[in-house]
Amino acid sequence: MRGVVSRRCALGTLGGLAATVFAPGTGHAGPRFPTLREGTPEQVGLDPVALGELDEVIAAGLGPGPESTFPGAVLLVARNGVLVKHAAYGHAQTHRDGAPLRKPVEMRPDTVFDLASCTKVLATTAAMMTLVDDGRVRLDDPLARWLPGFPGGVTVRRLLTHTAGLWEWQPTYLWATRPSAAIHYVSGLPLRYEIGAGRHYSDLGFMLLGELVRRCTGLRLDEYVRVRIHRPLRMMSTGYRPPGRHRFAATSNGNPFERNMIATGEPYPILGERGVDDFRRWREHTLSGEVNDGNAAYAFHGVAGHAGLFGTARDIAVFAQSLLNGGGYGTRRLFSAEIIAEFTRDQFEPGQGLGFWTHRFRGVPGLGGGGFGHAGFTGTEFAADPDTGLLVVLLTNRQHPDQPYAGLGPTWLAVREALGRAARG
Repeated sequence: MRGVVSRRCALGTLGGLAATVFAPGTGHAGPRFPTLREGTPEQVGLDPVALGELDEVIAAGLGPGPESTFPGAVLLVARNGVLVKHAAYGHAQTHRDGAPLRKPVEMRPDTVFDLASCTKVLATTAAMMTLVDDGRVRLDDPLARWLPGFPGGVTVRRLLTHTAGLWEWQPTYLWATRPSAAIHYVSGLPLRYEIGAGRHYSDLGFMLLGELVRRCTGLRLDEYVRVRIHRPLRMMSTGYRPPGRHRFAATSNGNPFERNMIATGEPYPILGERGVDDFRRWREHTLSGEVNDGNAAYAFHGVAGHAGLFGTARDIAVFAQSLLNGGGYGTRRLFSAEIIAEFTRDQFEPGQGLGFWTHRFRGVPGLGGGGFGHAGFTGTEFAADPDTGLLVVLLTNRQHPDQPYAGLGPTWLAVREALGRAARG
């Protein structure tokens, strides 16, 4: 179906991706940009005592019992390129297949996490930034340019801002067993909302953006971002379908949350007549090193625009620092300053940029009201603020070992408040 790659995009891919990666302004060696280096809070105007309160914040959410928020976490804080905190807490895995481990796996600063919806920014949005920067995609291009049949009002900008009127979520795997079939299914769904009638956070929109990257470049999303983004930044622990040698933070035992979503039709009605019992490939084991999200796992084989990326806190910090640097890191420039400004500003409503969530430090004294970033359902979050030079990454395994999944909101707020106190001195 609709398998034609856009000629304009394909021309940028012909001759090998290396020609694209090292084109002017897109990953070539050039001026030296700041890189993360270890230092002290005092070097960057942060109060070490207030910064030390972060340990208490994480400890308050830590533990193996039902009253805790997560069994383990990794926290990273940097300012102006100086890494002032990078610590691990608790355990990466406490259970296997429903039974407690005799010796739980300790969390480490380099533990690899399922980043869930942070994929939307660290892979799909990043890919779109390069394609727009290179002039191969325009933000107001209709999606129909790559996927014929979509209404003309469904544009790249609408997809990136969750204002395209698409369904928020559907279990594509009830109808599709491979990525092409999943895209065909999503493409055939009716719009749920009028285009532009408000923001409705949509996994489906980012599935389509991931497919747009493939049709535009001729490369799968994972291949494109590996060569175009992650490898130039030396984000060596970041990628889709990670190899088994990594040390992972475990998530849930199978997909009980999604099974319940299908069974109850909450929070989104399920289209069609198929249900939980019609699906025969439910996983029943503890998920570690394989994507938790059902659509990414069952239908997209681990590589999707909305979920599927794995990575470490430091790798995320490197990506965020490249944006704070105006698009470069070390000797590599990945993005123009202009494209970063466009993607990280409010678009149709406050709080939503192009892919990025904005105002991540809003309402926190000492931090101003800016900042951009994203969060993921597995318990991951990051934010960076050009005005203060601050970046923070909080990765947890809140889905482990099982339901109920405590919300990360109170911990994330407490982290930001502690950072605000540290910044005020």
